[in-house]
Amino acid sequence: MKKLIALTLALILALTLCVCGTNAEETPADGSEMVLGTLTLLNMTEEEYLTKVKGKNIALQYLTEHGAFHSNTPGEGILDSTVEPKIVFYDTLDAMLMALNAGNIESAEVPQCTADYLCARIDNMTVRGSFDLEGAEALTEAVAYRLGVGYSFLMMEDRTDLRDELDQAITAMKEDGTLDALIKAYITDATADDPQPVAFTQTDGETVRVAVTGDLPPMDFVDEHGNAAGFNTAILAELGRRLNKNFELVQIASAGRTFALFSGNVDFVFWTNGVDGRSKGGRFSKEEHVSRQKVAPEKTNEIMLAISAGIDYEKLQKIDIPEGTIATQPYYSDLLVPVTLK
Repeated sequence: MKKLIALTLALILALTLCVCGTNAEETPADGSEMVLGTLTLLNMTEEEYLTKVKGKNIALQYLTEHGAFHSNTPGEGILDSTVEPKIVFYDTLDAMLMALNAGNIESAEVPQCTADYLCARIDNMTVRGSFDLEGAEALTEAVAYRLGVGYSFLMMEDRTDLRDELDQAITAMKEDGTLDALIKAYITDATADDPQPVAFTQTDGETVRVAVTGDLPPMDFVDEHGNAAGFNTAILAELGRRLNKNFELVQIASAGRTFALFSGNVDFVFWTNGVDGRSKGGRFSKEEHVSRQKVAPEKTNEIMLAISAGIDYEKLQKIDIPEGTIATQPYYSDLLVPVTLK
C-alpha cells in the first residue's frame, strides 16, 4: 500500500480512534489550551520543549515584522498567547497525524519539506505559517535558522573512522555542488508523485548497514514494495559511490532506531539534530541585538535577549543525541512549521 494511501487511511481511522503518543493520556484540544504535537526528542522533556516553543513564538513575531514569516493566523506565531499551551511528543509521524485528525492536538510540527509533501496529498491539511527568507538580512536569517533542525548520520562513539569518512564526503558534496543538486531534485523540485527508488552501485568495498524508517517523507520514504526511496536514499547512493562502500538498508520503526544502533544491528542511522546546520552557534551578540534592524534598537535588543533565553543554542546542539553516540555534520537543514486541519 502506498505511503499516501497509508497516511489517508490513518487519518480516516483517527475519526473513530484516539491514538496517543508517548504520553499515556491526552485530552482533546477544546480551546481551553493550545496543544502542539512534535516528534519525540531524547534529551528534552515536553516541558523543556515548551520553553523552546515559547522562545520560538517570540522569534516568529520578530520574523513576521521583517517579512520573513507569514502566518495564516494573523497576530499569532505558533501559539496563541491567550491560551495556555501544551506539548505532546509522538514516536511516529503517522501517530501524530492521527492525533491531529482526532482533535487531540491543534497543530503538528514537521519539517517544511514534509509539510509540503503532506499538504499536497491530504486535502484537509494546511500549513499554519511559512518562511520566506529571500532577500532577508543576515540577522533575520540567523533568527530563522535558530528555529530549524539539521539532518545527520548517527553512530556509536567508537566509529569515529566512519564518522570522519562520511564527514569528508559530505563536505566534498557541498563544495562541488552535488548536495545542492540532490536537494533540488528530491526536495525543492519534487513532484506530487511519491519518490522513486534509487539505484545503488555495487562496489568491492565493505558493506555498511543503515537503518531507514520510511516515516518522514520525502526524506525517509519506503514505497509499497518495501524499497527505500527519496532524498536520504539518494544521499546514501552518492556516498557509497564516493567511499567505495555498499550500503545495506534495514527498515526499522522510528522508535527502534536507537536499539538497533546500540545492539549492533546497524552501523548508523539517519538522525535529526536539534539545531539547523546553518546556525552559527552561541547567543546573539550585543552588536547583533542592535544592528541594521527595521525596529527600534531597544525593542530589537529585548526581542533578541528573549529569543536567546528561550532557544538555548548549546542545549539544542545536544537534543536527540543519545549518550555514547556521535553524529556527522548535517547534510541537510530545514525549518519546522506547524500543519493543521482546514
